[in-house]
Amino acid sequence: MELKVPKIPVCVAIACCGVALLFQLVAVAGTGWRVNKQTGRETGLFRGCVYGVCSDIVSRIMPDWFRATQAFSILGFFAIAGSLAVGILHAVLENTRVLSILGIASCAASVGALLIEVAVFGGGVGNDIYDYSSFGYGFILSVIACIVSVGAAVCFAIELRRYNNEYISLS
Repeated sequence: MELKVPKIPVCVAIACCGVALLFQLVAVAGTGWRVNKQTGRETGLFRGCVYGVCSDIVSRIMPDWFRATQAFSILGFFAIAGSLAVGILHAVLENTRVLSILGIASCAASVGALLIEVAVFGGGVGNDIYDYSSFGYGFILSVIACIVSVGAAVCFAIELRRYNNEYISLS
């Protein structure tokens, strides 16, 4: 039985998906989306802390934009997880064309969800950021996860192009 050696773009795509998944996990679970240094308050998507004392955020009493941010954050997380799973399958299985297309689609879905998440949150907090609060690590990690997901999609596209070129040269 032969061992399939994955191509470099696929390995880079898997690494990008892994990093994006880790960053998005920290962003979703963390408390640092909006930080107020004066009051010592950190607000995350599902938990908030004041001077180290944390409690859960009750979603049903939050405004619609906040619940939309929560939803798109979770959708982005699952789309990144799907991209990682497709990348691992791509490294192991032979039908790389279909898996490259699935990888690109999954990465595009994660980028779309994360862009909506960041835009809705930024628009929802509005002038509060400029007046007395700032964006925290959760927001920044989610933006980075979005950028890294774009990189993973590019790597899948490079592998798809290489597959198409090899297929044409064999014909």
